[in-house]
Amino acid sequence: MTVQSGTLARVVAGNTSVNLVAAAQAANFTPVGTVYASASDAAGVLQAPVQVTAGANGLYTFSLDTATGVTPGRYKGNATIKLCTDQACTTAQSVASISVPYDITILNSDTSWPGDNLTALAAMSGAGDWSAYQGNNAHTGYVPVAVKADQIALRWKRGLLNNPSSSNNPSLTPQVTANGLLYTTDSNTLYAYNETDGSRAWKYDFGTNNYYNAVGAPAVANGAVYVGGGLNGSNYLVAFDAATGAVRYRASVASSSDRLASPVIQDGVTYYNSTSSYNGLYAFSATGETLFNTGNSAQTPLGTPAVDANGVYLNTGNGILVFKPKTGERLAAILDSDSNAYSQGGSTPVIGATGIYTTSSSYNYSTNLTSNSLTRFDVVKRYIDWRVAGSYRISPAYASGVLYALNGNPFRVEARAEADGALQWSWTPQLSAESSFYGPAVVTKNLLFVSTDRVTYAIDLTTHKSVWSYPMAGQLSISQNGVLYIQNAGVTVAVNLQ
Repeated sequence: MTVQSGTLARVVAGNTSVNLVAAAQAANFTPVGTVYASASDAAGVLQAPVQVTAGANGLYTFSLDTATGVTPGRYKGNATIKLCTDQACTTAQSVASISVPYDITILNSDTSWPGDNLTALAAMSGAGDWSAYQGNNAHTGYVPVAVKADQIALRWKRGLLNNPSSSNNPSLTPQVTANGLLYTTDSNTLYAYNETDGSRAWKYDFGTNNYYNAVGAPAVANGAVYVGGGLNGSNYLVAFDAATGAVRYRASVASSSDRLASPVIQDGVTYYNSTSSYNGLYAFSATGETLFNTGNSAQTPLGTPAVDANGVYLNTGNGILVFKPKTGERLAAILDSDSNAYSQGGSTPVIGATGIYTTSSSYNYSTNLTSNSLTRFDVVKRYIDWRVAGSYRISPAYASGVLYALNGNPFRVEARAEADGALQWSWTPQLSAESSFYGPAVVTKNLLFVSTDRVTYAIDLTTHKSVWSYPMAGQLSISQNGVLYIQNAGVTVAVNLQ
C-alpha cells in the first residue's frame, strides 16, 4: 500500500481530541475478509482504534483520533497502522501495516506561542472580504471555500486592543477584513492592522477627538470603513478611508451610546440602526447625506440590520420590520408575540434562501425564566413559520439550507433544516469546563468553526467530528486571504487556512 494523504498535521487544544484521516492506495492486495486496523506511535499521541473504509480501485481510508491527556508540545513521527483480519488485530493481513507521518502540536491556554509562520498571503479561491457582522450583509457567516484540515496552521498572535474592557461596549468586538487589512475596535479606538504580520497600519482614537464614549463594530465596503460612535446627545456614523484612516464624513445620528450597532453597506447605501427606541433605521449616501430615517422602530441591544436586494430587515425585539432599500418605505411588519425586546440576545437577523432567522427571547411570568428560541420568519407570507425552543442567544450561521445554531441548553452545536427547523445532527464541546459559546459560528463548504468560552474548534460537516482545535475563545472571521481570525478582548490569533 502507498500512503497518499501526506503528513497528518494538526494543532490540538490540550485535553481535546481531533479526528485524522489517512488514505492509502493498494496494489496487488487481496484482503482476507474485512480489513481491520489499529494505530500506534512512539509518543502515544494517537488512539489505537481505527475505522477502515474500502473505496473504489483499491483506495482505503483510515480514520483515527488523537489521544487526550498528552503533555503539551510538538510531536513529529510516524504512526504505524496495523492491518488485520480480525477486530482484535491479532492476525495480520498480507500487507501487515502502513506507516503514516504526523506532525501534531498540542497546546494549552498557557503554553508559549510556538512562533510566527508568516507565509506569503494570496487570495483564497471562493473567499471574499469579511465586510460586515458575520461576514456579509445577510450575516450568514458562510465562506464558500473548502479547507483541508492538514493545511490549517498558526500564523501570528498579537494583543491588538488597548482598552477592551470598557463597560460601554463589552460585546461589540467582531472584526472585518478587506484589502489585506484587519479592522477592529475597542471602547474608543478604531484600528487597522496588516494581515501579513499583525503590524498596525493606522488607528483613529475617538476619545482624543472628544466626540465619543463608545465605539461600535466596523463594516467595510467600497474603500471605506464605517463605524458608529456616540456620546449622549452627540452620536455619529463615521466613514474612514480604508487605506489611510482619513475621515471621509461624519453623519449625525440619534443613538443609544452604549448600544452601538454595526453598519451594513449595500449598493452604495449605508444602513445604520440607531438602537434608539425613538429614532429607528438610518440610510446614508456614499458622501454622508441622510437618505431616510424610519423613526420609531423599537429598541434592540445589538440591532444590526440584514440587507439584500429585496429589503432591509430589522429585528425590533418583538418581530421583524422590512423596509424598501434606498427609500425606507415600510414593506412589512411581522410581529412575534412571544418575544421580549428588553432581554433580547444575539438579535441580528440572518437571511436564508427562504426566510429570515433570529434568536428571539421570551419571558415566562409564571416561572420568572427567560428562554431564547430559534425563529423563522416567512417574509413573503408575513408570519412566523416555525420556532425551536432552547437557549439560543447567538445568531446562527447558515449555508446551503442548513442553520448552524448554538444552543446553551442542551449545550451543543445543532445543524437544523431551514425548511422546518428539524435537527439533522449535533455536536457537543469536549471539555467539562466549557459552558457557553463565545460568538457566532463560521461555516465553509466542509468545516464549521465554532468557539466556546475556552476552545475554538473546526468540525467536519460530513463526519461531524472535530478535526482541529485551539485553546482560546474569540470572535471568528475568515478573510479573503484565507486567514481565520480568533479575537477576544486581550488577544487576536491569525490562522492560515491554505
